[in-house]
Amino acid sequence: MAPVQVAGAPRRGKTPQWTPESVITEIQHFVEAHGEVPRLADLNPGQAKITGQIWRIDRYRAGCPICGSAYPSANAARRCFDGSLERAIRAAGFEPAKRGPRRRTEVDLSERATQRLEHDARVAIDAALARAGEAEQRAERLELQLERARAKAAVAPKVKTKIVRERVTDAAALARITRAREAAEARAIVLRSELAEAKMDAAEARRTAVKLASRLERAEATISDARAQKRGVGAELAEAQARAEEAERRAEEAERRAELASANAVRVERVVEAPPEQAVIDEALARAAAAEELAVRAESRAARAEREYAEVAVAATGAPRKLTAAELDELRSDGPAGPALLADALKALGVARRTDNRFKLEEALASVASAAVTWRDRL
Repeated sequence: MAPVQVAGAPRRGKTPQWTPESVITEIQHFVEAHGEVPRLADLNPGQAKITGQIWRIDRYRAGCPICGSAYPSANAARRCFDGSLERAIRAAGFEPAKRGPRRRTEVDLSERATQRLEHDARVAIDAALARAGEAEQRAERLELQLERARAKAAVAPKVKTKIVRERVTDAAALARITRAREAAEARAIVLRSELAEAKMDAAEARRTAVKLASRLERAEATISDARAQKRGVGAELAEAQARAEEAERRAEEAERRAELASANAVRVERVVEAPPEQAVIDEALARAAAAEELAVRAESRAARAEREYAEVAVAATGAPRKLTAAELDELRSDGPAGPALLADALKALGVARRTDNRFKLEEALASVASAAVTWRDRL
């Protein structure tokens, strides 16, 4: 079964027989129609669903707007170029797109959000492993069907030989046997192709599950280390603050004793001299500042680990991430708001997508989000 059926797309009739020339032509049409080279998610709806790029599935199902035909699947393109999609893209005269995760800004650091992300990521990994198991079972069933088709094809010539030797003049029976043998051979070819696609789907699903599990383990380890360091820094900060308070209390007591002594003395001479407790105070303040800096660094590491963890969950489940209160406050502005401002932002977004400039695209997306939030608040 091809990946397009795995994602739930309807069949569009008989699967075309792809050749290197037809694959190159469709890749060139894709670049001309959409302004970018196809990625793995553009030709594999299952991969697009796992990584949360659902709009690529709709574009794949719609087919080529230039010639009206369907796009080749990732497996079909690989088969024509020795199992490499990047080789097919280079053969079409383009450079493959660079790989890399999408950037995220801030995430919710609450304990409930962390537990939800961990649950979603593990559910997605279990689902990927289940899909890999189903693909392997489907491959085993296809192998059995292929063996049966081969057995039928091997038996058919014997029947034909017997008919010729006995000089049976029933041409209709001979034609039926010939058609049955040709149908069995065609079925064997189709089963062989579906078996290869099922094996490739199973291997790809298992690789995706392994990658997600590895990223999840690294994110959990980073979060644990950052939280442990944050607890240690907090204890050291509390100790430094306690020492600073004790030093200040001792300095105040020394100052009161000096005032009493100066009140009882006949002649008062003021000597500007640093009290002995000043060194203790300075040291405690320095340790407190260092502890605060370490705490800030630990919080930064924990936030970065939470962002990586959120990326794993979003990439695994495909669910859209909700904006936090801080992000919504950052998007709000005191300037004008309304449909005209949102329309201008959408036009700028379209221009940025055509230029394929990452920084302009991020700036345009931020403008669209700010215009939408500001307009909603003033309705």
